[in-house]
Amino acid sequence: MPDWGELFWAFKNSFIQAFFSAFFSLLVGFWVSLGLLSLNEGPRKQGRFVLEILCLLPNFLPPIFILLSTLNIIEPFPMGVAGIVIIHTLMNFGLVAVLLAGIIENKTGGMVELAYVEGASRRYFLWKGLFPTLRKDFWLLGLFIFVVCFGSFAVPLIVGGGKGTTVEVLIYEKIRLSSDWGDAVLLAFLQSTFIFALSFIASRGKGSHSTRIANLSLIKSHSGVVVVAGLSFLYLFGYVQGFVSGLSMISTFYEVQSALFWNFLGSMALGLSVGLLCYVGLLGIAYCWPKAWFEKFLNGYVAPSTSLACFSLLILTPNESFYPFIKIPVALTLLSLNSLFRMGWDSELHALQSQMTVAYAMGASHKQIFRDILFPQISTRAGLLAGIASVWACGDFAVSRILAHRDLSIAMMTETLMSGYRLNQAIVLSSLIILSGLLCFTACVGGSRVLRRKFAP
Repeated sequence: MPDWGELFWAFKNSFIQAFFSAFFSLLVGFWVSLGLLSLNEGPRKQGRFVLEILCLLPNFLPPIFILLSTLNIIEPFPMGVAGIVIIHTLMNFGLVAVLLAGIIENKTGGMVELAYVEGASRRYFLWKGLFPTLRKDFWLLGLFIFVVCFGSFAVPLIVGGGKGTTVEVLIYEKIRLSSDWGDAVLLAFLQSTFIFALSFIASRGKGSHSTRIANLSLIKSHSGVVVVAGLSFLYLFGYVQGFVSGLSMISTFYEVQSALFWNFLGSMALGLSVGLLCYVGLLGIAYCWPKAWFEKFLNGYVAPSTSLACFSLLILTPNESFYPFIKIPVALTLLSLNSLFRMGWDSELHALQSQMTVAYAMGASHKQIFRDILFPQISTRAGLLAGIASVWACGDFAVSRILAHRDLSIAMMTETLMSGYRLNQAIVLSSLIILSGLLCFTACVGGSRVLRRKFAP
C-alpha cells in the first residue's frame, strides 16, 4: 500500500500551485487583454501585433529561458509553491490575454458597443454584462491553465524545492531514488485520471466568430499595455543583464569547447528528430481524422506522466551510445503532440471538413482525398507546428536528464550550470539554444514547403 500521507501532500502541492497559477494567470491576463483591445483600431494594430508576440513569447520558448531570467531578477527567489506559481504565471498570462481578447471581441463586441452608446459605466458593465456573459469562457480557460500547470514537470523540478514537491516530481523521486515502481505507477494513474476528467470538461468549450469590428472603448484600458510591457521588460532585462554579466566569464568555456561543439550538434539532432516525428504524427492525425471515434479520442487524450513515460522508455534499451537520441525524441513527441493538436491543428482539420465531405460524395478514395486535398493545404501548417516542437526539444532538460546518462545537449549543460547557481554563465550558454532552435525551426518550415511542392499535384 502506498504512503497516503505522502500522496496527499504531493497532490495538495500540485493542486495549490495549479489553482493559484491559473488564478493569477487569469487575473493578469484579463487586465492585459483590455490593453490589447485598446489597440484594435487604425495604425495601433501594429502595436497590438508586437504586444501579442511579447505575450506569446514565454509559451513559444522553452521554460528554461523564463527560469533563467526570473531567477536572475528576483533575489532571493522563493523556492517552493510560491516560486512555481510565479514562473507559471509569467509563462501563461500572455496566452490567456491573447485568447481573452479574441473571445471578448467575438462574443461580446456588439454588447460592449451597445452599452457604450447607452452610457453605461465600465465598472457596471464589467460586473453586470461582461463577466456573467463570459463566465463559462473564464471557467474553461482557467481549467485549461490549471490542467497544464498541474501536469508540469520542468518548472517544479527546478524551483519546487523540498517543500514544493508535486506529483510529477514525486513520481520522479520514487523511481530515481527508491526504484519504487508500484507507487510511481499508482501516482501516475491517479494523476492521469484526474487530468483526463478536467481535460474532458475543458475541451467542451465552443467558440464563436464575428466579422464585424465593434467599438470597444467602454472596456479598453491602456494600463494593460503598461502591464505587459513592464513584465516583458523585466524578464527580457533579466536575460540581457545576465548575458552581459556572463560575457566576462566566457573564458571559462574555452576548456569545454569540444563538449560545446558536440552538445550543440546533439541539440540539433534532438530538435530535428522531434520536428520530423511531430510532422509525421500531425499528418497521421490528419489521415485518420474523418473517423469520429478518433476525434473523440484526441479531444479526451491527455499526455502521459512525463516522469513515468521517460522511465518506461529508460528500461526498454540500454542507456548508452545512440539510444538516448532515439528515446528522447520519442518521449518528447509523445508529450508534445497533445499540445500541438490544441494549438490550432484541430481547427485546421475542421475547416477542411466540408471539402472532404464533397470529395467523398463524388466518389474519391480516402488516400486520394488525403493526397490531393488535405496534404497540399496542411503541410505548411504541420511544418510550423513541428518547428515549434523542435524549438521545445532544443530547450528540453527535464526529459533528457532522465533518459540520458550524461550531458548530450546545450540545454542539459545550461541546467547543470543553473543548478550550480552559475546563472550568468548559464544565460550565455543558453544563447546557443536559441541558435539551434532557430535552425531547427527554419529547417522544419522550409522542409514542409519543399515536400508540399514536390508531392502535391
